[in-house]
Amino acid sequence: MKIAKTLPLSVVTADKGYDSEDNHVLVREILNAFSVIPPRYQHVPIWKTHGKYRKQMKHGYCKALYNQRNKDETIISVIKRLFGEHITSRLIRMQNIELSFRCIAYNMHRLTNLVITLMFSTKPVTVKSIYNAIKTKSFVIILYSKRIIVFCIFT
Repeated sequence: MKIAKTLPLSVVTADKGYDSEDNHVLVREILNAFSVIPPRYQHVPIWKTHGKYRKQMKHGYCKALYNQRNKDETIISVIKRLFGEHITSRLIRMQNIELSFRCIAYNMHRLTNLVITLMFSTKPVTVKSIYNAIKTKSFVIILYSKRIIVFCIFT
């Protein structure tokens, strides 16, 4: 909740496990964002579905917007494979710092791969080609406010 005051949210995507009217109300009315959470049970008719927002999701949702969630999951998976999935710190403040360093290391890893690709590329290197290469790669920026961590994934 604190992070929504620091960084306004526009869209929140979640998988079927988070399909509840309470989650939709939290995102839409309290955080003032748009929620994209697919319905958990497709076979249940709309008239039996409880909740205004759950019925809206039952009518349909933006599949392209929901599929952006895959990029987030992929990047988090890569960070876990590169640096391990366990956090060794015990204090929340130190956990935030540890995650920040992992994100910085991930960004450096991506930039190193980008530079190596540009060095051995057969095409001439221009400012526009560097900009396009950075624009197509994914980078993680971590924002944290006390106890809440948000990963902003730029693609």
